[in-house]
Amino acid sequence: MSLIAPVEKDENGGYKVADTSISTTKKETKGTGTLGKEAFLQLLVAQMQYQDPLNPSSDTEWVSQMAQFSALEQMQNMNATITNSQAFSLIGQTVEVTTEDGNIEGVVDYVNISDGTAYVSIDGKTYESSKVNSVLSSGYIQQKYAPKVPKQTITYDYDDRTSAKISVSLGSKEYAANGMYVAIGDQLIDSDYLSYDKEKEILTIYKDAFYGLTSGKTYDISFSFDDAANTTITETVSLKVTGNQPADTLEENTEE
Repeated sequence: MSLIAPVEKDENGGYKVADTSISTTKKETKGTGTLGKEAFLQLLVAQMQYQDPLNPSSDTEWVSQMAQFSALEQMQNMNATITNSQAFSLIGQTVEVTTEDGNIEGVVDYVNISDGTAYVSIDGKTYESSKVNSVLSSGYIQQKYAPKVPKQTITYDYDDRTSAKISVSLGSKEYAANGMYVAIGDQLIDSDYLSYDKEKEILTIYKDAFYGLTSGKTYDISFSFDDAANTTITETVSLKVTGNQPADTLEENTEE
């Protein structure tokens, strides 16, 4: 199908090609890699307006192109409906959203549809649902913020008796613990022998708590926290006892 441009007289009595550009009063369509339904309709109207009158397009052609336009519109409407339905399913879920200032995390309070776009509300602020990059399960959240004790080995030397320092996190947010119980083997350590620096997340076990342990032996230090899940952590901290064990502790060990 060929297209021709109409001509019109100029001010000098000659002829010039008429301006056939589509009105700029329409909303500017920037390249997105896809043909929107408005741009498709504009092309169709221009095609009908400037077709060759000596070789016009057939009715079948117009019907076919209108059918394509209708199919495009239905597909876009269906895509918007699916996207919005997915957004509503996020209510009550903990999600991670990408923002200009980095990723934020929170629970979706409600979903709002504005101009066909779905927005999720988190802590009083709204974000486009398309910015949601992750949906986090409750198990993952609990594990992420629960108390933690990294794997580490400490040593108690009878010849150089010093207190031991262990990295311990009480957790954060609503999953944090207020305190903990610590045991060496199956023996609970008295709280008088423990000190915790919450800011530095360092637990100090005073040297007297190790007195009486068998030199040359390795013990497992376990932790029980008073968080909502009653988290218990074992086999992450090993205690090695070295040095010349005092005679009085040897007698105690023999009696045991």
